[in-house]
Amino acid sequence: MNKELRELLTQISTLKTEARTLASEGKLDEAEAKVSEIRELERKAEIIRATEEDAGGANPGGQQIRDVVDQEAEYRAAYLQFLRNRPLSSEQREMLEKRAMSEGVPADGGLIVPQDIQTKINELQRQFVDLSQYVTVEPVTTLTGSRVLEVEAELTPFAELTELDEIPETDNPKFATLTYAVKDRGGILPISNSLLRDTDQNLINYVSQWLAKKAVATNNSLIRGILNTMDKTALADIKAIKKALNVTLDPAISLNSIILTNQDGFNYLDSLEDAHNRPLLQPDPTQSTAKILFGRPVVYVANSFLPSDTTSGTKAPLIIGNLKQLIVMFSRQGLELRSTDIGGDAFKRNTTDLRAIKRDDIKVFDSKAAVFGQLTIPA
Repeated sequence: MNKELRELLTQISTLKTEARTLASEGKLDEAEAKVSEIRELERKAEIIRATEEDAGGANPGGQQIRDVVDQEAEYRAAYLQFLRNRPLSSEQREMLEKRAMSEGVPADGGLIVPQDIQTKINELQRQFVDLSQYVTVEPVTTLTGSRVLEVEAELTPFAELTELDEIPETDNPKFATLTYAVKDRGGILPISNSLLRDTDQNLINYVSQWLAKKAVATNNSLIRGILNTMDKTALADIKAIKKALNVTLDPAISLNSIILTNQDGFNYLDSLEDAHNRPLLQPDPTQSTAKILFGRPVVYVANSFLPSDTTSGTKAPLIIGNLKQLIVMFSRQGLELRSTDIGGDAFKRNTTDLRAIKRDDIKVFDSKAAVFGQLTIPA
């Protein structure tokens, strides 16, 4: 193969690449012009090949060149049919698939393959229980304050009186003070105004709901912090749970108790059966999807929120008691959401800033109102 022929074949290859790129960009007229130029160069290459064969006799590379030129012509014809949305034979489709028309290469056809792109925000389905519904939430109007609590003490009976004797003094009740100090919690979320204008989603509504979830997560974190300060009690089996309800807790507390656990604990309780093979967990007649154990509601949350202790085996948390008596949350202000596109740094950044603030404090009200049990889960 002489130098001129090699240069022609290189030029043809370059023009084919340019034609494919133009076609992928939708510039079909320009692509067809490139194809016409390719045809002329291929004719010239064929003439050079033929003259070489005539001058030099048998040319081992002649048939190879001719085959390449023929294949390129067939490919070019199939490619143009594809661009014009005309029917292709099975052989033509196979040729395009094997050659440059590949979805994996943008310039070779990938750019003209439609993509399923959606802008809808798909929210993950996850449990998101607000534990503040199980504790006492008391609205307050001041930043600080206090409550008077009765100090637990055994009541002694009155002294027996004898006629005409002086009546003795009796013991008096004792009180303690529970103080609170409201703390501010919150954050600012800047959102690009360009994004707000260009998106087809109600982004402000979505972000507002997302910030509301953060408020719930904050409540849950505060409640979990209180629970983790409690002394842990080992619960070996279902009898230990019954003893906590019947003996450890005061009867008045026990009657209004719940059992708060995680997925590990609920799974264990849900597998227990009585002597007649009936499940110990029973449906709550007041809520079709809820369960009760010994007449007390069973509330369970994700392991990620209330993890089991796995330092030695698996010990699932079971908080048994009246959480409304255990914990009080002093709420000075619920979640406040406000936005601005001119205040603070929003004007300089061309953003809309969403500000979320909540103000509250959380305290233990009655430390004997619940038991933090750790239930041993069999391996």
